[in-house]
Amino acid sequence: MMTIQNKYIIPILLSILFVNIVFISNIKAQKLSENAEISLLTCNPGEELYSVFGHNAVRVKDPANKIDWVYNYGTFSFDEPNFYVKFVRGKLNYMLSVNYFEHFLAAYQRENRTVREQVLNLNDKQKQDMFRFLENNRLPQNKFYLYDFFFNNCATIVRDLLEDNLKGDLEFAADYKDTLTHRDLLRPYLVEHHWSRFGIALILGSVIDHKTTLAETMFLPDYLEKAAANATINIDGKKAPFVKHSQVLFTQTDVNTSFGKLMRPGFIFWTIFIFALILLGVELKNKKIYQAFDFIYFLFIGIIGLILFLAWFATDHTAVVKNWNLLWALPTHFFIVFFFFLKNKPTFLKYYFLVSGAIAILFLPLWSVIPQVFDYAFIPLILTISLRSFNYWFYYR
Repeated sequence: MMTIQNKYIIPILLSILFVNIVFISNIKAQKLSENAEISLLTCNPGEELYSVFGHNAVRVKDPANKIDWVYNYGTFSFDEPNFYVKFVRGKLNYMLSVNYFEHFLAAYQRENRTVREQVLNLNDKQKQDMFRFLENNRLPQNKFYLYDFFFNNCATIVRDLLEDNLKGDLEFAADYKDTLTHRDLLRPYLVEHHWSRFGIALILGSVIDHKTTLAETMFLPDYLEKAAANATINIDGKKAPFVKHSQVLFTQTDVNTSFGKLMRPGFIFWTIFIFALILLGVELKNKKIYQAFDFIYFLFIGIIGLILFLAWFATDHTAVVKNWNLLWALPTHFFIVFFFFLKNKPTFLKYYFLVSGAIAILFLPLWSVIPQVFDYAFIPLILTISLRSFNYWFYYR
């Protein structure tokens, strides 16, 4: 390991301090021209799950100072130590990156994603305040932030940036907002992403099923864009539209996002349930129980339950807590299935499956009472749990 001699430490620290002072001084000294523009960029959803809800960024354009930069809060580095562990636990730092506008636009053209621009109606002081804030944010000690999908993402940070720097001048209009929950707001983006919709319905808890405020809707880039279009700003004592003008910078070509019905979660899980019914008929005829199916199925449900349990209690993700899916996806299934291998089954096993089947079947009539919205693809999963649990109880009682 390389070491630094004591006599070099003070000069190095002084050099670092000097560089930071110069950098900060440059930020304060740099002044935008009167023709500078600050814009809100909104990008259409992409095909990958991480991009399916769209993206926001801020553009600063000032030809006089040869500035055309995009401030992008939606980036992260795979070089982050323990990247995957931090991502799973909700402790991954995202960061602000600054790119040339032409490079930013080219990247979204390659991904075939529409890019729209709203040039903001700001006076010189408001522009300068925002520019200074952005430049300060790009400093190494300021550019990192702890990501949260609903409450601290690329859209909410831009929302806060606008509100904090235009405090008292910017006013969002609330009369156009729909009374929707976070889950309602996600649904249109997942129409053709069936497995993603199933997974999101499974992992996200009841905390996202309350009516959102106007500010909360702006976790989605499209809603931030819509809020900006309906906002007003005080410029030199006069109220004016917050968006001076809008334009489309790139229009995507049509993409085929259709997904085969035979590969959708609902179809697959109903097929499994029908197979379980046929298997039950064979078992009744042969007076024998085939535990291989039960082992695989309950192991699968147990893994789901463990993931939900650990997501709730072992991570910092705010949207996965209070998840009522744990009532039917019992984590204990993961451990209990290994008793199938015992020649002499313990007595408690049949009572365990009696309780498991009862909980599963009671979940369905309580579906509309529980304060959480569920996916209809859960129904065949729950019916199969109940069917196989009661079958085990009747066979071994």
